[in-house]
Amino acid sequence: MQNRMMRSSQQSRTTGHERFALLVFLGSYALVFVTLTIVVLNLHNISVEWPPAGVQPLSLWKGLVVTLFLLASSLTLHLALRAGRQGDSTRFNRLMLVTIILGLLFLAGQIYQFTTAGMTIQSGVYGAVFFTMAGFHAMHIILGLVLLTRLLDQLHSAVDAERLRATPMAAMVWHFLDLMWLPFFIVLYLL
Repeated sequence: MQNRMMRSSQQSRTTGHERFALLVFLGSYALVFVTLTIVVLNLHNISVEWPPAGVQPLSLWKGLVVTLFLLASSLTLHLALRAGRQGDSTRFNRLMLVTIILGLLFLAGQIYQFTTAGMTIQSGVYGAVFFTMAGFHAMHIILGLVLLTRLLDQLHSAVDAERLRATPMAAMVWHFLDLMWLPFFIVLYLL
C-alpha cells in the first residue's frame, strides 16, 4: 500500500515538473511569436507603403476561413476534454477527431495560401514576412496535430476521466498555438 502511494506521489510530482517544463517551453515560444509580430509592426511603420508597391496583399477572406478553422478546433477540443472528464468515450472520440480535422483544414488552407499568394519568400520583405510567420506557425501546427493524434490514440478505447482531470499537455500546446495565431492574423491580414 505504501509503495503504491509513493508511486502515485512520484507520478504527480513528475507531472508537475513536466507541466512546468511545458510552460517554460511555451513561454519561450511565445517570445518568438511576439518578436516576429513586433518585427512586422516595425516594418509596417517604417515602410512608405505596406504591402510594398507591386505586391498583392494577402486575401482577407482566406485568412478568415483558416482562422475560423483554428478557433473552432479549440472549441471542439475543449468540448472533447469535457466529455472525457464526464466519461463519455464516444463524444470524446468524435470531438477529438473533429478537432484534428479542423487542424488539418487550417493546415491545408495555409498550404493553399502558400501556393496562391503570388509571391515567394524571396519576394522582398512582405513575402519573407508572410512565409516566415505562416511557415513557423504551420510547423508547430503539425507538431500539435501529432500530439492531439497521440492523445486520441491513448484514450480512444476508454477515456480515463482521472487522466483528463488536469488539462493534457497536448491540449495546452494546441490552445497555445491557436492563441498565437491571432497576432499573426492581425499583422498579416489586417495591416
